[in-house]
Amino acid sequence: MNRLERRIGGVGVRSPIWLAPLAGVTTRTFREFHRRLGAGLVHTEMISAIGLTHGNKKTRDMIGDDDEPGPVALQLFAPDGEELVRGAGIALGMRRFDVIEINMACPMPKVTKRGSGAYLLENPREAGRMVSALKSLGLPVWVKLRKTSPQGTADFCRMLIDSGTDLLILHGRTPAQRYDGAADKEIVCRMAGMFPGMLAASGDFYGPEDAGAYLGAGCVAVLAARGSLRDAFLIPKTLAALGFEISEDIRKYVNPAPRDQLDAVISIGRAGSAREGERFAIVLARRMLAGMFKGFTGAGTLRQECAACKKWVDMEEFLTGQNDIML
Repeated sequence: MNRLERRIGGVGVRSPIWLAPLAGVTTRTFREFHRRLGAGLVHTEMISAIGLTHGNKKTRDMIGDDDEPGPVALQLFAPDGEELVRGAGIALGMRRFDVIEINMACPMPKVTKRGSGAYLLENPREAGRMVSALKSLGLPVWVKLRKTSPQGTADFCRMLIDSGTDLLILHGRTPAQRYDGAADKEIVCRMAGMFPGMLAASGDFYGPEDAGAYLGAGCVAVLAARGSLRDAFLIPKTLAALGFEISEDIRKYVNPAPRDQLDAVISIGRAGSAREGERFAIVLARRMLAGMFKGFTGAGTLRQECAACKKWVDMEEFLTGQNDIML
């Protein structure tokens, strides 16, 4: 059996299967849910450093509360080192984080047009300065980036490491691909071999075999992103399949019974409604239900009924009453 406790990128983690940052999704409620199911580390959403320095309430609300268990990675985006450090300082004044991660991967124009995200792949000098500047805050510094050409990716990774980066998280799509097409797992694995102990994998992790291939090639961790929405129990299934020690509380979600799946949706929806609002709870519950109960009688009807619910209280009441469906 693989033991869970280890140290990666300067941070102690329970496992090498982590929850990735997802815009509008990885709120505290979503983080807590996947932490309970075995995620070794969780991320905040991508947060604007400039939004923090300008006192934007919505941005500051994304920071979360200081009583959240770790490890939690704060992911920030900014166009330069000065803005990044200012924003990070404000975030750290609001609560504790275990690591600060710079987003150099977001391909969306609203981010890249401002010199942030994947734009920094074209500006290695500033990217290196950002890492060096952030190291002054005393926390491990990680970078999330995307592939370019094989040589370009290798050179950029080497520059970041030389600048003081503690861990790289490489996504196997180019910025031009955005979220389309297939992730290039080969280049991620190749970079893991070139930079031993320094690279985690991102991109097209939808089953235990994907994580196993990344880890087997030398990646120190694998991030669950859209796969965690397609299958809410991807993380415990992966931990079990790869032979990691997991508690009995987690093990029941490796092959969850229909009632356990419903209870999980009710639990996250109830917490989300109270913390992030009713709309968040309903949307998240629907996305989770879309990947559940494959092959069970009545699953389609259940999803249709939930799609028609406009209030969380109605959806919770309906789900709680589904004692006979799918039996």
